[in-house]
Amino acid sequence: MSKRKNNTGKRLLNKFLQVFLTTFAILVLVVGVGTAGFIYFARQSVSAVPDDSSSLTGEVSTDGTAGNDEGSLAERKMTTFAIFGVDRDGYRTDVTMIAFFNHEDASFDIVSVPRDTQVKLPDDLYAKISARRSDVEQIMKINEVPAYVTNKVNETSVQVLESGFGIEIDYYINLNLDAFRFIVDQVGEIEVEVPMDMYYQDPVQNLNINLKKGIQTINGAQAEQLIRYREGYGTGDIGRIEMQHAFMKAFVEQLLTTKNRLNMVNLMSAFMLKVDTDFTEALDYLIFLDKISADNITLHMLPGHAESTERSYYIYDYDASKALFDEILNKAYASETEGEAVETGVDVEPTEIINVKSLAISVQNGTSIIGLAGRYKDILEKDGFNVIEAVNYPDKPVKRSKIVVPNEVVFEAIKGYLNDPEMQIDETMMDKEVQVILILGQDAED
Repeated sequence: MSKRKNNTGKRLLNKFLQVFLTTFAILVLVVGVGTAGFIYFARQSVSAVPDDSSSLTGEVSTDGTAGNDEGSLAERKMTTFAIFGVDRDGYRTDVTMIAFFNHEDASFDIVSVPRDTQVKLPDDLYAKISARRSDVEQIMKINEVPAYVTNKVNETSVQVLESGFGIEIDYYINLNLDAFRFIVDQVGEIEVEVPMDMYYQDPVQNLNINLKKGIQTINGAQAEQLIRYREGYGTGDIGRIEMQHAFMKAFVEQLLTTKNRLNMVNLMSAFMLKVDTDFTEALDYLIFLDKISADNITLHMLPGHAESTERSYYIYDYDASKALFDEILNKAYASETEGEAVETGVDVEPTEIINVKSLAISVQNGTSIIGLAGRYKDILEKDGFNVIEAVNYPDKPVKRSKIVVPNEVVFEAIKGYLNDPEMQIDETMMDKEVQVILILGQDAED
């Protein structure tokens, strides 16, 4: 089996897990609410419950913690979940998503964060990690964060998401792929329309797909086959993703059947054995039970693009990401004033990451020493910088070395390669083909 085929299999597995986790974000909330309902009504049968709703909603803080006087759950607008799907060894997150539950209409907006998304560790977290691991870079892929943490792995990943995207996260959910078949079987067979005969065999992945076209009721093992199949779609991944979304809707509809609602306590007990979460405030969410619907789910991809220099990253688009999170969060805060929508919510402020080593650097020799620029190019490239040229500076001789940079952060990262260089800031450099210029002066000769 070729390496390319194995990599394709891994991508299919990751997308399959991603769709399942999307459904699971809803599942955990719904099951939690259902369990809360059971407990609430059971309590009613043995003791009186106050007429007001204070015992139902409780007092919660802005981070979802009960027992705070800042306001009841009914007065809050949004609950936010971080969802993590870990790989087989548990050290890297194959899937990261942020799910926003809008209290106004019981809708979900779920943002998928690609596993290669470039993030910058908060300074305090980086200081702790680098004290143990001197080889750790402050800028890394989102899926690498758990590998460098010895405890509170989920909380640390939440911290990185909050810092990176400028949002507050109330709860986390963490699970692995092995839970998928179990959970589907616990919920019950799912009725879906299989769009074609599906047949595919891959012994390397232990994958055996054999489904017939038409309306089928499928169990956990068959659901895995449905989600992972892609060979027969004329539109490739587009068709497969559409099928995954259809399954997700059918899954939630099955979860919300009367039989499952009445069996929520047993379902919750089984699910909690398979998932790691701090979502302990389920009782407070009873008030949303009747509003939850499979139709109120909107899926988003974090805006950005793939980029490869010394490493392959998914670079999120700062402006587009800010706009997306602003829109999602402020839907819950929008009010009507004389026919005009007024936003009274929050202003999201993601971290704008500048990975200095990915910037295009020009090294220019301002001395008469032949090959000086080339030597500096080799030094910088060895340390992972992206040097695109080593050329002569046209206005020789240069006495003191100078670095032309878009901001001071970039200068601080590079200045150590020269002897007390001059800094020249040109904010337009980030939009140019060459983003950093090192002009080597006579002080660089040594």
